[in-house]
Amino acid sequence: MRILIKCVVCSFLLFISSPLRAQATAGPQSEPAPSVQEILDRMVTRNAWQDRTLLEFRALRKFYAANFRFKTESTMYVQTVFRRPDQLQSTVTSHEGSNLIRSRVFDKILEAENETRAKKDKKQVDIIPANYTFAFVDAEDCNGRPCYRMRISPRRREKYALDGEIWIDSEDYSIVRIHGAPAKRPSLWTLKTEIDRRYKKVDGIWLPERMDSSSNIMIAGHSVLSIEYTYNSVQTQQ
Repeated sequence: MRILIKCVVCSFLLFISSPLRAQATAGPQSEPAPSVQEILDRMVTRNAWQDRTLLEFRALRKFYAANFRFKTESTMYVQTVFRRPDQLQSTVTSHEGSNLIRSRVFDKILEAENETRAKKDKKQVDIIPANYTFAFVDAEDCNGRPCYRMRISPRRREKYALDGEIWIDSEDYSIVRIHGAPAKRPSLWTLKTEIDRRYKKVDGIWLPERMDSSSNIMIAGHSVLSIEYTYNSVQTQQ
């Protein structure tokens, strides 16, 4: 069980510091896509704009984790407040199920969120050209919005790095989906981990909608982790 808990936490930590920014279905665009460099330049500009514009959000988050071999699961609700530039305050409002999962998984996630909100740590894990190389894959449809699917590869294979793909909205140039696997295995016991994070537009700002992680772990078997976001309010700079 300790191995399971460690692997689940490690797989989640890959994404808690991604930019605060849809299953994609292939579809042709009416215009040719910009160059990779143009897409990245516009993405960086959009990220900077959002960092300046977002003042605060309040969200209720539902944490859920389960291991099917041990038939163990846990659900926790957390009220979270973000304030610019990097203040994040979370308060647990209710919990049911395994107390072990809560203390060793959910509580560790909340602790790690506070640690990685610092600007220095955030810059090291953000999906930006300084940390990743990018390759254009295709133009697709993301829940009714045109977007660009791009392959990403980390420049340094560190514990928060990801091998996978991102989807960038072709109108706003914000990241709307991230999918992939850890570039560095969270544990020798972890056979496979997949992570999928999706974003939605709230009052002009792209914010996390949900995160899903699935891991196959030696001895422990298959485990899942998910976090869903319901926004109570979003404040922006006019």
